[in-house]
Amino acid sequence: MLGLVLAAFVVVIPFWEPSNTGLATKDYNTAFWDGESTVSFVYQQYGALAHSLLNGRLDLEADPPAELLALDNPYDAGARDAAQINDIHWDHAFYNGRYYVYFGIVPCLLFQLPFEALTGIQNLAYAPCMVLLGLIFLAACFGVVGQAVRRWFPQASAAAYLLAVAAVALGSQFYYLLLRPYIYEYAILCGAALLMLGLWLWLSAASTPVEKRGALVVKLVFGSLCVALVAGCRPQMELFAFLAVPIFWPRYIGQKRLRSRAGAGEAAAFLLPVVLVAAGLMWYNAARFGSPFDFGANYNLTGNDMTQRGFNAVRIGPAVFTSLFELPSWQGVFPFLRETDVQTNAVIRTISEKFTGGILWVLALPLLPAFRRCLHRRRVAACVVYGSPAVMVVMTVVDCEMAGVLYRYLMDYSPVLLLGAALCWFCAEAALSRRAALGEGTAAAALPALRTVMAAAVAYTAVYRFCTLFAMEPYLQGMNPSLYYTVSRLVQFWM
Repeated sequence: MLGLVLAAFVVVIPFWEPSNTGLATKDYNTAFWDGESTVSFVYQQYGALAHSLLNGRLDLEADPPAELLALDNPYDAGARDAAQINDIHWDHAFYNGRYYVYFGIVPCLLFQLPFEALTGIQNLAYAPCMVLLGLIFLAACFGVVGQAVRRWFPQASAAAYLLAVAAVALGSQFYYLLLRPYIYEYAILCGAALLMLGLWLWLSAASTPVEKRGALVVKLVFGSLCVALVAGCRPQMELFAFLAVPIFWPRYIGQKRLRSRAGAGEAAAFLLPVVLVAAGLMWYNAARFGSPFDFGANYNLTGNDMTQRGFNAVRIGPAVFTSLFELPSWQGVFPFLRETDVQTNAVIRTISEKFTGGILWVLALPLLPAFRRCLHRRRVAACVVYGSPAVMVVMTVVDCEMAGVLYRYLMDYSPVLLLGAALCWFCAEAALSRRAALGEGTAAAALPALRTVMAAAVAYTAVYRFCTLFAMEPYLQGMNPSLYYTVSRLVQFWM
């Protein structure tokens, strides 16, 4: 039942904003209608990239205006405004006089390219693609948490398992991304879905008996393929690939299976997809921008000159505080949450968007020593619990230095971070259940209290996530006022 409810919201949320279908007619989405077709598909960057790839090109077919080509620094927004250049391709990479898509190519290869190849129709909308990716992400959440329960906490209650899945899905920015099915959110969700699917397959492979070698190899290959493809969606998420070390260490190093012929073959199956995907992405980058490690983000035509952005430590403090520690700001009227701005007194420009609070799980990090004994017996779980906060800090710094402080960037690490929080829940429940079984009265009294707190935490998370959908961009109050005010009246039934 929980899965069906969560999946139902995955299907409907992308279409709460009526224009997200990606279609246009003379009476609907008229600003994007081509003026000729009965129904036309709205321009999408990935649609344009797919069309170029099918025609043997890595750049986009659109020609930049001569005024843009004539500028000494086309990345300077002030210079573009002074030259009154209005028909640039916003948020496209511009390099050597051509437009490119700097967002990862993998979502295009999975959806837009095969769609156009099969139908001849360009510009498949992102919303239906994100619905499918959202269902994959949701299934992977069930799978990863299920593997953790079976492997390390077999005594965990079904209620704890379901609450943990709900916490990962609702606590992350998953549903917020679905509300904004734009290219930014599309690439992030694709990376998150592939990462969680890959971790699920890796954990399943580590639990598969070596006698079932066929199933083991298949899981290794596809798990590595999924995790490797993350680099073609959201490269910084690839940091979580380090979890492969603790996942497979006990079998292949501890039990010395890697020294056997079968183990070496399994290692080759694990590495082959990584090598092939890495080679493909490095060739793609080098063919466009001259370096295998240049994804092209610095050539973005946006509101600031990304080529001159550089590294500045003054960005880090506000970014870390806003992303990780800032408390939500509640109010007494619908949608009950207030957006907040990133506060900084730095004289340099800080690229930011509205927030409604950070990842508050970090406030519980001082409690981690209490789980030391439990996690010591479960080394892989310990790596998730201790490693995810470290990756979280690194990603926060990388994101703020490379791009800015944006709420959607929390999705880069929140699913794995919340998985670590769920593992701590399971540790606490297991310890209390064991002591209660031995007749300890304090543990017997604390166990139902813990489960109540777990349920209350997830209930709060669900309320918070519901409110963010109506409080934040794309601002349904203006984009879909009928839905907004209907929900407002239902929620504020006393008004």
